[in-house]
Amino acid sequence: MVNDTDMAKFDEFRASVTKKYFEDLGLAAVEERPLLFTSFMQASADDTPLYAQVPGYEALKKALEDKLNEYNETNAVMDLVLFQQAMEHVTRISRIIDLPRGNAMLVGVGGSGKQSLARLAAYISGYDVFQIAVSSTYGVADFKENLLSLYTKAGAKGQPVVFLMTDNQIVKEQFLVFINDLLSTGIVADLFTQEDKDTFVNAVRNEVKATGQLDTAENCWDFFINKVRRYLHVVLCFSPVGDKFRIRARQFPALVNCTQLDWFHGWPAEALLSVAQRFLADVPNVAMDLRGRMAHYMAQAHQYVSEASQQYIESFRRYNYTTPKSYLELIALYKTLLAQKRAELQAAKERLQNGVEKIAQASAQVADLQQNLREEQIVVEEKKAQTDALIHSIGKEKAVVDEAVESSREDEEAASKLQNEVQAFQEECTRDLAAAEHVIADAEAALNSLDKGSLGELKSFGSPAVEVVQVVAACMTLTASGGKIPKDLTWAAGKKYMGNVDAFLKSLLNFDKDNVPENCVAAVEKEYISNPNFNVEFIKNKSSAAAGLCGWVVNICKYFRIYQVVAPKRAALAEANRKLETANKKLTGIRAKVKELNDRVAALEQSFMKATEDKNVAIAQAEKTGRKAQLADRLVNGLSGENKRWGQTIKKMEVTGGKLIGDVLLAAAFVSYAGPFNMLLRNQLVEQRWRPDLIERSIPMTDGIKPLDLLTDDTARAKWANEGLPIDPLSVENGAIITNASRWPLMIDPQLQGIKWIKNREEANGLVIVQQSQPKYIDKVIHCIENGLPLLFENLPIDIDAVMDPVLGKSTVKRGRNTIMKIGDAEVEYDPKFRLYLQTKLANPHYKPEIAAQTTLVNFCVTEKGLEDQLLALVVDHERPDLQEQAAALVRQLAEYTITLKELEDSLLFRLANAQGDILEDIELIENLEETKRTAVEIEEKVKQAKITEVSISKAREVYRPVASRGSQVYFLIDNLNALDRVYHYSMANYVAILKKGMDTTPGGKDESNVAQAERLGEEVDLERRVELLVETTCYVIFNYVAQGLFERHKLIVATQLCMAVLRSKGELQRDKFEFLLRGPKEMGVDNPLTEWVSESVWGSVQALKELEDYASLPDDLVGSSKRWKEWMELERPEDEPLPGDWKRMPEFDRLLLFRALRPDRLTAAMRKFVTNMIGAKYVTSQPYDLERSFQDSAPGTPILMFLSPGVDVAGSVESLGSKLGVTSDAGRYVSVSLGQGQEPIAMNALTNAHKNGGWVLLQNIHLTIDWTSGPLEKRIDKLAEGAHADFRLFLSAEPPPALERGLPISLLQNSIKLTNEPPEGLRPNLRRAYNQFNEEILESCAKQAEFRTIIFALCYFHAALLERKKFGVGNLPGATSGIGWNMNYPFNTGDLLCCGQCAVNYLENNVKVPWDDLRYIFGEIMYGGHIVEDWDRRLANAYLFNYFNEGLLEGLEMFPSFMAPPNSLNHRQVLEYIDETMPQETPVAFGLHPNAEIGFKLREAETFCNSLVQLQPRESGGEGGMSKEEKAKMVLDDLGDRLPEQFDMEDIRSRVDEVTPYVMVAIQVQYQHN
Repeated sequence: MVNDTDMAKFDEFRASVTKKYFEDLGLAAVEERPLLFTSFMQASADDTPLYAQVPGYEALKKALEDKLNEYNETNAVMDLVLFQQAMEHVTRISRIIDLPRGNAMLVGVGGSGKQSLARLAAYISGYDVFQIAVSSTYGVADFKENLLSLYTKAGAKGQPVVFLMTDNQIVKEQFLVFINDLLSTGIVADLFTQEDKDTFVNAVRNEVKATGQLDTAENCWDFFINKVRRYLHVVLCFSPVGDKFRIRARQFPALVNCTQLDWFHGWPAEALLSVAQRFLADVPNVAMDLRGRMAHYMAQAHQYVSEASQQYIESFRRYNYTTPKSYLELIALYKTLLAQKRAELQAAKERLQNGVEKIAQASAQVADLQQNLREEQIVVEEKKAQTDALIHSIGKEKAVVDEAVESSREDEEAASKLQNEVQAFQEECTRDLAAAEHVIADAEAALNSLDKGSLGELKSFGSPAVEVVQVVAACMTLTASGGKIPKDLTWAAGKKYMGNVDAFLKSLLNFDKDNVPENCVAAVEKEYISNPNFNVEFIKNKSSAAAGLCGWVVNICKYFRIYQVVAPKRAALAEANRKLETANKKLTGIRAKVKELNDRVAALEQSFMKATEDKNVAIAQAEKTGRKAQLADRLVNGLSGENKRWGQTIKKMEVTGGKLIGDVLLAAAFVSYAGPFNMLLRNQLVEQRWRPDLIERSIPMTDGIKPLDLLTDDTARAKWANEGLPIDPLSVENGAIITNASRWPLMIDPQLQGIKWIKNREEANGLVIVQQSQPKYIDKVIHCIENGLPLLFENLPIDIDAVMDPVLGKSTVKRGRNTIMKIGDAEVEYDPKFRLYLQTKLANPHYKPEIAAQTTLVNFCVTEKGLEDQLLALVVDHERPDLQEQAAALVRQLAEYTITLKELEDSLLFRLANAQGDILEDIELIENLEETKRTAVEIEEKVKQAKITEVSISKAREVYRPVASRGSQVYFLIDNLNALDRVYHYSMANYVAILKKGMDTTPGGKDESNVAQAERLGEEVDLERRVELLVETTCYVIFNYVAQGLFERHKLIVATQLCMAVLRSKGELQRDKFEFLLRGPKEMGVDNPLTEWVSESVWGSVQALKELEDYASLPDDLVGSSKRWKEWMELERPEDEPLPGDWKRMPEFDRLLLFRALRPDRLTAAMRKFVTNMIGAKYVTSQPYDLERSFQDSAPGTPILMFLSPGVDVAGSVESLGSKLGVTSDAGRYVSVSLGQGQEPIAMNALTNAHKNGGWVLLQNIHLTIDWTSGPLEKRIDKLAEGAHADFRLFLSAEPPPALERGLPISLLQNSIKLTNEPPEGLRPNLRRAYNQFNEEILESCAKQAEFRTIIFALCYFHAALLERKKFGVGNLPGATSGIGWNMNYPFNTGDLLCCGQCAVNYLENNVKVPWDDLRYIFGEIMYGGHIVEDWDRRLANAYLFNYFNEGLLEGLEMFPSFMAPPNSLNHRQVLEYIDETMPQETPVAFGLHPNAEIGFKLREAETFCNSLVQLQPRESGGEGGMSKEEKAKMVLDDLGDRLPEQFDMEDIRSRVDEVTPYVMVAIQVQYQHN
């Protein structure tokens, strides 16, 4: 059963049948519940499951919960609440899949638990569960591979398995072909290769043999398929929403015929309550009875939203769904939000308490500090006296010391002088000795080069060289004791001299170089060193040891000579040092005495310093105490206001803490459910449903609490405003929902206000923007998830890729410390900083319940008041930019002030909270606090001033509100036009651009350069008049912009809707009267006394009209003044004549109701006149197609879309305009591509090239490549303005919507300037349009101008008459009720007209007289006649031609009564003026028809007109306006049912028949037929 009504009806039938046939069994026993049977609750002795009735719900619940716990131990945890309905579903699914070939179709909205319960049922039955993993590349091949693995598991391995699949996983409809085959026969076409079949056959061969069958391939294959069908159970989870389920069920009958349906209805109240109680059980600090009331509230809130969703679709034609998953999200959000708000409240309370405590501590210290200060002042005075006494003593002692120091100054100076001399002499000696240092070093180096071996070697020489002997002799001479040089200096003596080598070397090293006898040195220098060969280098060749000794000898001699100079100086230095020592001794005595005196002074000074320090400490302490007292006083007084306010806030917080339970309940419901609704329904839910229910259930809550009070604050709103979020209430609520929702937000944002805010808000955080149409977009999604970057999905379509399901549902699992999200085949590490935003430009999307459950839908559709405020800013910026700049600056300033005040208070509390030790010790802290307080006070004062300024600025800006108000009304009018036709979509950006154009072209301003010359006033008008002009001009400019893209049948409708909107805004439109005008109700069955001239239908309308106050006397007046009323009603144009009697004094709108009731055929004419009188004739006058005029509104990013009409040459008009502006194909600046047959790449290349380099591109027939148009082209047009060349323009053409199989992309329609080129409605507009196809140059091109001009006019009239005859009825059109106009529909067009004109020129030029017969034949049989295929239609066309084209035309022919052909002397402009001035009102007579010929089509026109107006009304003001087809059909059926008489009670009639005669039998048969 698909709904509760059907279930109740079935239960009624069942109870009736039960009572009738089983009454003897006892109805109580038969009706006993639960009536459920399972095979998992009982088992036989050998553990075989027994199929038995469930003893009770409690037992069933315990059994299922045990199974659920077992499941959760080995699988991903499912936290299910098994209420009664859920248990019934589990048992039902379990029964289905326990059966061989048991397959289930679970039907229910997304989030109702279908998959979870199916998994539990499969676990209970012991089956594995398989589900496909959809990725961005998942396709048919992957699906077939998965199916093959299932066949292997079930057929080859004999493992029972459940194939669980949702409709969201059907990414290709071809999947259903395989599933249909699987369900119906088990054999899926094209799934198995021959190799697969052989493998499967061999796998079951032994089993086939075991059954006693022959193991033929056919038998094995049949056995395998049967085994698969026995073990493979398909469980499909589909949603019933929309047409897909119905269409799929028709196309693939096995989905229904081969499955058992289990329909998942919405959770009943009992289920909602039990789920809430289960999940609220762990909410801390909530009383048990209160917890129960909270659960009841949540269940009721959910049901309220379901009711609001129903109202939403009925009143506003917008869809919203509530699912069980939405309810679970509500509970989860409530728990999270409650914990968060409690923590925030506690933290804020602690901060304030800390601040109050610090101020209290400072206040308590003030008195103590004052007492301490007085005591410390006394100590300071004592310390000062002690210090002064010490200063006096030190002065005396210091004088004595100065005297002693003065007396010792001469000795000091003498000693110092002597010391300087000695020092200088000593430095001179040191320098001289330094010169000898290197000589000694060389000598030592020479000795160091010697060793025992080399000396031993030297000693062993028997007869060395003379030089070697001389070296040894020199050594003996230098070392001669006492200066006695040995006489024997031979080599033998030398060897003996060297004796012990070690001792010899040591003696040389220790040689007393300072006391060498001079005679020894002189002898060596004379005897040896003077020898040129006595040098180290020469002797080294003889002996290295001798060379070393040589070097020693030479350097010792050098040293001796240097030392001879230094020695006397040393002696003199020693004498000077002795003198210095004597002087120093004397000086030391003097210094000792001075030191003693200085020490006495230092001791006194030390005492003085100590005393001074003590004094300073005492002073510092007194100053510190004074400063602390002052700081304490400043702190207490400075923060006295905050202290008081914080104290009050703390008390409020204590109260608020207890009321958070109810406050958060309201806020959580608002965040979870309110997003999709408009402002009206949001307020209804909060004010009339949720809050009263909280009060009724006595759940603690703050009085008058609003969701925004808890979800945001002034600071957050100010930040949002700075980020670009509009400040109207709806936008602020949306901001609060987005920032608090636990699910990802999906913004319904046709005006792009939400996406602008998100881009500004997240830009600094590295926002990544993608579209679902982008190739490989999933890679960017994964990148953002892994790196914690914000991700924005813009311009989402209705269907979201299945691969995004895990992302939307936040489906993650924990693996160790990491959080993992599986996207398709990839496992992605989930960064908790990741944020996802979804946005669609669709104004009224119908998202599936699954999407509504996974995301938080947020309705950003601008409200009329919100748009009015935005447009007011636009208008003021145009008229008074200085004023708007002040207002914008003021708004920014106030926002910054609000943020700064909050930051200052936070800073102040933070400083107080983090102050270490004594707060009065921290001067910097106190000063910062004072600075913060001072800044806050200044800002508060600025805020007050800003508020005052804001009032004055607002007052000045309000003058322009009528312009903004009208602009907002017009926008919402055109935004709703898609109810008339799906091509009527307009973007906010284009609308604003046209509004600006309207303001630029308004006369009476400072700058009239953009105003048409004829409309300029030449002066600046007063403000009131300026506003009036702005309202009029902007309204008409916007209307004209829209009207150029309206089809002719809709132009009067739109003008009327605008007129009614204007009247409604002025309060001049009464709702009940407007309802009558729209509906035209009838009250049938009332006696009609005027049947001769008033039809029953009209009389029914009169009876309905009299229910309105002003028309109560209408029926009586019709009867009483029947003559006058009859005359009026029989007028051909009653709208031009006054009404009878006092009715003519009725307001003009009220008269329309009389036309609706009495003359509905003249309603459109009366309405046209009414609109003309109310807002102007220009609104009901069709403007001719003018591409050049429309081109002025285009831009590189704004294409022009032209709808094709019969005979309209789009390419010709574009090329003509291009030639005029110098954009031609010859110059390489114009490209035209007719789409179809693989032209898409050529078109895209041309578009890309022109976009980059400039030029025009015309893409014709874009409806023929709708997939490409809805994909690459739409995406390109969305970004058309980015980087476009200034000279680039894009032109598009498509057929009008009735011919489209699929609609054009909405974003393409929104971004384009739409143009239609249909023949206008009415004979005069068509005649003007036809005559405008010719110009003066063409008319002068013929030599016989008089004849030619006359013929052209007649030809144009003929053309207009042919076109306008269609409105009287075309016989072969669908739904046609009359063929008065034509028997068949013909595409007469301006091409026919122009060709006829050219033929006329040729025939006039080549003939002396006008060849009327030839012209009539050319026109009627070839040009126009070429379209005509029906004989009577051809006869009609020829009749027109014979009437118009004859000699009488040249003499002045009457085209129809009271309208003569214009004189042939008039030029082109004068003829148009002649038409406007002299052509009478159109009547059927103008077409040669009876005046009554138009009644039928006028009635149809009026009915269509009113029905179209109904479509434009919101249902709240229009009853069944905009009903769906099903609703309309039901209304008609109900109406017919009400009219039918009651059926005969045949049983009662038969019971009263005593004798069945033939007459009675016939009567009974007739009654049966009647029933």
